[in-house]
Amino acid sequence: MKKKGMLITIEGIHGAGKTTVCKMLVEKLEEMGVKVILSIDQAGTKLGKKIREINLENDYSIDVLTEALLIAAARRQNIAEVIKPYLLEGKIIISERYTDAYFAFQGYARGLPQEFLDCINSAITEGINPDLTILLDLDPKVALTRLQGYQMHRIEKEPLEFHEKVRLGYLEQAKKFPDRIKIIDANRAINYVFRDVWYIVKEYLMSKGVIKC
Repeated sequence: MKKKGMLITIEGIHGAGKTTVCKMLVEKLEEMGVKVILSIDQAGTKLGKKIREINLENDYSIDVLTEALLIAAARRQNIAEVIKPYLLEGKIIISERYTDAYFAFQGYARGLPQEFLDCINSAITEGINPDLTILLDLDPKVALTRLQGYQMHRIEKEPLEFHEKVRLGYLEQAKKFPDRIKIIDANRAINYVFRDVWYIVKEYLMSKGVIKC
């Protein structure tokens, strides 16, 4: 698909601050007059939300392959309803997670084969890949302390070892795609994190002629 718009994704383990950074980024761009859409991977549509709720339910265990297929279904619906149409309209999309999460969670942490995930990913995305990805890198021990006090879902309740594998999976993705994936230290206060995120996004959008300094 030849997209007219631009897809910027924010990735990271649970507790890294993705939701907050996405909202701050959207607000900043809107202030500058940029037409921007916020996309929430898996949960960006009514159907996707229902699938995600099933996948994250704490009352029962889910097979690893079943989990991967549920995620693919919810992600596909979001691509079909949100990402693809808005890209064709020429919008800038800020997406909280996207396909890099598949390889970090289902690949590196769950152990599903890369070739299998590549096949599914290719089918559901129709070639729609991120133009820029910000990886909020955080020590999993710190991340889990941030989640305390919240009602954690099934995946958030996984042991520390799982979250450490997810982080390593993300860092492996960053090694594979250094031109696209930019790593930000998310162990700091959110204002410092966003300052660095905004610098990278601003420089990128300026290079593409979307915004002026």
